[in-house]
This record gives sequence, structure tokens and C-alpha cells, in this order.
Amino acid sequence: MSGIRNRNGFTLMELMVYIAILGVIVLIAGRSYSNSTKFRIHTQNMLKASDLAESVATMFVDDIAQTGAKSYKTAGNVTTPDKFELSPLVYMDPTGSVPDSSSFSIVRRNNGDSLTIRRVRYDNNGYYEAVEEVSWYKRQSSIYRNCKTIDIKSGATAPQECPTSNPFEVEIIANVDSFVIVPAQPVVISDGSTSAATRAIVLPEVNAGATEFPFKLLPRQGTVSGPSAAQYFALTANPSDGGNTQELSGFKTNYNRSKDTENNSGKKVGQVFVARANTGITSISGDDWKTLCSKITLEPTYEYEISFKIPYSKDNSRLFRPGSDHAAVGFRTLEGEKVAGLPDFLFYPPVSKLEPSQRVFRFRPQKTTKDVCMAFTFASYAPEEGGRVIIDDLRLKKVEGSSYNFDDTSYDPATTDKQNVKAFQLRVVANIGGETGEILQVAPAPSNGPGD
Repeated sequence: MSGIRNRNGFTLMELMVYIAILGVIVLIAGRSYSNSTKFRIHTQNMLKASDLAESVATMFVDDIAQTGAKSYKTAGNVTTPDKFELSPLVYMDPTGSVPDSSSFSIVRRNNGDSLTIRRVRYDNNGYYEAVEEVSWYKRQSSIYRNCKTIDIKSGATAPQECPTSNPFEVEIIANVDSFVIVPAQPVVISDGSTSAATRAIVLPEVNAGATEFPFKLLPRQGTVSGPSAAQYFALTANPSDGGNTQELSGFKTNYNRSKDTENNSGKKVGQVFVARANTGITSISGDDWKTLCSKITLEPTYEYEISFKIPYSKDNSRLFRPGSDHAAVGFRTLEGEKVAGLPDFLFYPPVSKLEPSQRVFRFRPQKTTKDVCMAFTFASYAPEEGGRVIIDDLRLKKVEGSSYNFDDTSYDPATTDKQNVKAFQLRVVANIGGETGEILQVAPAPSNGPGD
């Protein structure tokens, strides 16, 4: 057996193969680890950038939500209760040659926008403390915020973060690639020759550029059978060719004096329809209203407002009893029926000179409704007939600031439209280690403008 050798270990060739295989494995594992580390760092930077952008948006929304806050409580005494007042100082320039009754100004820049707002600051009890002006802006790659107190109640001290002069800026976030603020475009805007307030008017039906809004009320006559059985009697409207005011008279009662009870069978109803003034026809009868009333289309895109004044009248209209007598404004089809989905709005004449004369109702249609007419409907159950009802300054309009969109990212509102801006869209892009995080946030500003 001495001729047989014992062969333990590896040959040089085998060792070289093993080393080569091990090197490949180490190279693959190292590259995988490196890629994993890079991916983790990239992911962390993206998350940090997104978190920073989101933090800025949250602070921005908190500020902007108070744009135009203007009403405040004033303390009363034993004889005078607390009441609410408004501060006109929150408006940017309400007495200018072109009045600006908004509470913001915006400057669009390529390197980053800036926005300044005004609002009332309250103390812990809700009383007036100050009017402050807050600004957000981008300089170089950072977003800054500052606050200045522009009015303060006597004896109060402005907080350190919002002094009365020389406001200091606070850096909110660094490493910002983009800071874009877009004001919401109201559903109704001016067109250069006509203001938004005029363009929003649906009724009375007037010519473009009109400064007066006369209307005419057309009576309905005839008998309706079936579930809505009623006798429509002709009310008299003066002046007969219409105007800014229409006086209605000739009211009937559904009270049976001989039986001393209300007559609910075949009730007598007075109904008049809104039409264009100066139609040239002074004698209206039967179904003439179907031809002459102003036919309109109501759309769910808009919120609408009906408003009119009904001054105090010292006659039998004072006998009106809410809950029993009926006075309402609403819409009718050309068959004279109520429009499905649209309510009638009840109102009543003032019973004293101390009552306000203004009546206002808002609604939003559920669907598009075409060819309807606006109507006033009256049914009296008072023992006495007669009286008169005055309808003054009648308007049906689209509420300018109730709906908005951000379809036009370059929208720059005209001065007269600024008061109808009810939201801002903020776009922030933060950059951490070459990775970006973006946030797109809408900040409502419901108190901006004098009507809110």
C-alpha cells in the first residue's frame, strides 16, 4: 500500500475557482446593499420633503381660514346688551377710486408668490383686540411669514410675534423649489364692462349695461280642478307698465263670514308672475302670463338668492297671520304647477314700522330646470278683504362667491371681483437631498368680502 498517496486539500485551480465565485457573490451582495441604502436614503428624503411641505400647508390653511374675519362682540351694560360690530380696517381699500372690499392682496412672481391678508384678532372672551396683517412669501429658497398689528384697542399691548411696527420675519421652511398661490375664480366674474354684481342678476330681465332693474307683475286668472283646486283671481299691479316697485291690491279672503269659519273648498288664490317691464300690454287676463312672464333656466352649478323689500303698509295687510295666511315666492312651470325640487319660500308683510322690510332666500337647484317663471302666491283667511302688498327692488341673482373653481391657475381677479374670492390653492414643492415632496392644498376663506 506504500504506493498509494493521501490527497487532502484543494488544488490551485480549485482554489482560484472558489475565490472567483466568492468575489462575484461579494460584489453582488455589496451592490445590492449599496442600492438598498441609496433607496432608503432617497425614500427618507422624499418623506421628509413631503412632511415639510404638508406642515407648511397646514400652517398656511390655519392663517388663510381667518381672512376677512371682521365681526366682534362689544361688552354691554345693565341697560344695553352685548352686540356685534364690524371693523372696516380689514378691507384693503374700501374707499378707493375702485373700491377694494376684499381682505387680501396677492403678488405673482416667477420665483414664488406672496400673499397678504387682514383679519380681526380676538381676546379670550371674543371681544375685539386688534386688526392684524399677515404675509406669506418666498425669498430665494425659503418661505417666510410675518405679522403686523395695524390697529389695537386702547390699553392693549401687541404680542411680540405681531408688533405694531417693524415686523420681523420667521423662516417657515428652507429648501423650497416652488411656492404658488392661486385664488379661486368665483362662479360669476366681471367682464371689463359689466360688474360681477350686475352680471349675476337673472331677474328682472334687463338689457346689458343697465343701471336700473324695473320689473312687472302679471296676474293669473282662472279655475284649477283636481287636488290643487283653486280659483285664481286677478290682483291689480301698479304701475301697470312696471317699475322698480309694484303695488299689489284687490286681495280676496277665504273666510266665510256667514258661517264664521274658514273656507278651504275651492280656495281663492292671488298669484302674479315676474315679467320684463314696459311690455306694452296693460290689460292682462287668463293665461297671458304664460306668454309674457320671464322664462329662465336654473342650474345646479349656482347658488341663487331671491331678495326684495316689502315695506310696511298701514291697511288690512297688517291683519296677516303667519301660519294661517299664505304669502310665498317660488317658481312655476308654464302649466302653472310648482317645480319639483324647488320649494316655495314663505314670507309675511311687516306688521309695524319697526320691522325690517328686506326679505332674502337662498337655494341651489338639484338639477337643471328650464323654462320656469318666478311667481308670488297669496291666500288670505282674514275676516276682512282688501289691503295692499308692495314689492320693491326685486332680484333673483346668482350668488357670486358661493361656488368657485381653480381651472385657471393664472387667474388674477379684478379689484371688483376680489371680494368674491372664497378660497386659495397652495402648491409647495420642498427639496431634501435632491428628492422633492409636493403638496396641493385648498385653503377656504369664507369671511373674505363685505357680505360674509
